[in-house]
Amino acid sequence: MLFIDMRHLLLLPFLVASSLAVIPVHAGLGEATSKSKSASYDAWCGEKGNDCKVSFNNGKITVNESDSVDFSDITYITRNNETVWNFKYVFGVEYLEEGMDEPEFAEFIFQDTRTANRFWRDLKRACRNCKDRDGIQVDVNIDK
Repeated sequence: MLFIDMRHLLLLPFLVASSLAVIPVHAGLGEATSKSKSASYDAWCGEKGNDCKVSFNNGKITVNESDSVDFSDITYITRNNETVWNFKYVFGVEYLEEGMDEPEFAEFIFQDTRTANRFWRDLKRACRNCKDRDGIQVDVNIDK
C-alpha cells in the first residue's frame, strides 16, 4: 500500500513549477540566427570611383553615416551586372519619402562578387514588400 505524506502533497505544485522553470526555451532558429544586427559596405555611390559607405541598420539604409532612407520608403530595387572593361555590379534603389512628389533613384556599385552578393541579400531584406524591375517579389511579406 502506498502512503503519501501530506507534506509531500503540499510540495508537489512547487516541484512541478520549479522543474518547468529549468527547461531551456529555444525560440526562433537558434544557432542559425545571424549575430549581426547591421551590415555596412564600402561601395561606389552613383558612379565608379565615388567612394561611400552604405549601411543597413535600425530600419534604414544609410550612406556615409548621414543620409538615410527608411526601408518602408523603398519602392523597388534592381541588380545589373555590367561589363565594360571590368566586371561590376550595379544596384538601384528607388525610394519615395513622405512629402516627396517624385521618387528618387540611387545606385550602389561593387566590383567584388562576394560583397555584391551579400549587399543584394541585405538589400532584399530591406525591401521586403517591393518588387524588382521584372515584377518578381524579392522577399516574403513580414508583418511589422
